[in-house]
Amino acid sequence: MNRIIFSLVVMLSFTAGFAQKNNKVSGIVFADTNQNAVLDKDEVVLSNVLVSNGKDIVETNSKGKYSITKIEGNTVFVIKPTGYISKKNKQNSVQFYVSFDAIKDVKNYNFPLIPNAENKDVKVVLLGDTQVDVMDDIHHVGKLVTEELMDQKIDFIVPLGDLSFDNLTIFKPLSETLGLIGAPIFYTIGNHDLNFKETAFEDRDKSFESIFGPSYYAFEYGNQFFLVLNNIYPVNEKGYVGRLDETQKQFITNLITVKKGAFNSIHLFMHIPLEEMEDQDWIIKSLAPFEEVLISAGHTHTQYHKYFEREAGRKPIHELVAGAVCGSWWQGPHDQNQIPFALMYDGTPKGYWTVGINQDRYTYDYKVSGAPNTKQMDITVPNTNEWDTTLNALNDNYIYANVFAADDATKVYVNFDNGSWSEMVKYEGISPNIQKQYYLQSQGRYASMKISNSPKPETISTHLWRIAKPDNLPSGAHSVQIKALGKEINLEAHGNAVLWVK
Repeated sequence: MNRIIFSLVVMLSFTAGFAQKNNKVSGIVFADTNQNAVLDKDEVVLSNVLVSNGKDIVETNSKGKYSITKIEGNTVFVIKPTGYISKKNKQNSVQFYVSFDAIKDVKNYNFPLIPNAENKDVKVVLLGDTQVDVMDDIHHVGKLVTEELMDQKIDFIVPLGDLSFDNLTIFKPLSETLGLIGAPIFYTIGNHDLNFKETAFEDRDKSFESIFGPSYYAFEYGNQFFLVLNNIYPVNEKGYVGRLDETQKQFITNLITVKKGAFNSIHLFMHIPLEEMEDQDWIIKSLAPFEEVLISAGHTHTQYHKYFEREAGRKPIHELVAGAVCGSWWQGPHDQNQIPFALMYDGTPKGYWTVGINQDRYTYDYKVSGAPNTKQMDITVPNTNEWDTTLNALNDNYIYANVFAADDATKVYVNFDNGSWSEMVKYEGISPNIQKQYYLQSQGRYASMKISNSPKPETISTHLWRIAKPDNLPSGAHSVQIKALGKEINLEAHGNAVLWVK
């Protein structure tokens, strides 16, 4: 009896040891100078490069070797070091990972990295919710984003989630369209990009991962450090909350432990804004080792800056909620190119952001798609029409300025007929342009068009200013000049309008 038990224990120990040994993947990270994805004799191995399974993080040794445990359902990925980049596919998505299915039966996998010239100044394009559902939307993205950015010098692009509108089969056409820009693309997952019907939690990002790779990861570029998060936590077949899962938290903790002394700043990309997350306090506390923190998010179909205070003497965490490429879900009447006007809920026209990072100085430039770079605000004045009088009912006695890229500290000024400047008042209200569009819709103006109707305007804009029309203006035409100055965000914007007085 004892002999049988002893034999069984030995057999189980051997089996467990074999399984444990087979549960690891090892390999070499090397500089693939000839870009053939093969470690050739004359190519250099890379030490001190981080490799992760989405939870644990290991560092390559002096021979470029790593060994890490496989986690079922998780990719294994290299954390891109400064000066190198993984091969890009035809869609310019960076292939810095290997799927679990590709390594579950193998023990060895090498990561080739290509030398990549990187400046200290980094230029990043942020794409808020593209929210594509049908090929019409893909065409819109091509016109509004790809065609405009093809000739631009960009270090990399970050779509900020809600790439699709629950149609996960459209990931590939979207990636092909954005890939034509030519810059490397690092994708973020959103709530409309999840496999909600999957029963296993680790399969929530199954479709996303099959096209874009892991739904959370990190990389270096220039002298900067970037972290991409998956903050969509499914709670049922359609519901979700803003929260990080425990495995991802362990990854973040391990990552910051390794990197906190190497970088003064960190830049986070995620879909749901920090203020809507259940575990925002945990995130803020985890980011304590970094003096400069910038978070970029999407999700709200509005755009704004928000600051999270930290202990005295430290810079607050700066969050940029970067609006939506689709505006408000591709809704509303179409323009001459058959693209929906689809103003965002705060009245901002569709577009994208370019963030410039130069050591400790940041620039935030919002670009309205299809408009010149100088288009930085919408100005509304009370003009009375004689022929199409429908909108006369919305006139009031104010001049409004919706400054798309402004923060709460931005100062906005106006002058009339090149006179002295007067400060406008920050106004908590609904965008006049949103109200106009909805009013025309309610009056049946677009009834014959094949469009998706705009929702009733209810969102308060965070970047709207107004001032009463002066009582002393004589009859006739008057120039209106407006300037917006945002010290913290390096904003200087100008706009002009014509005001008629009877």
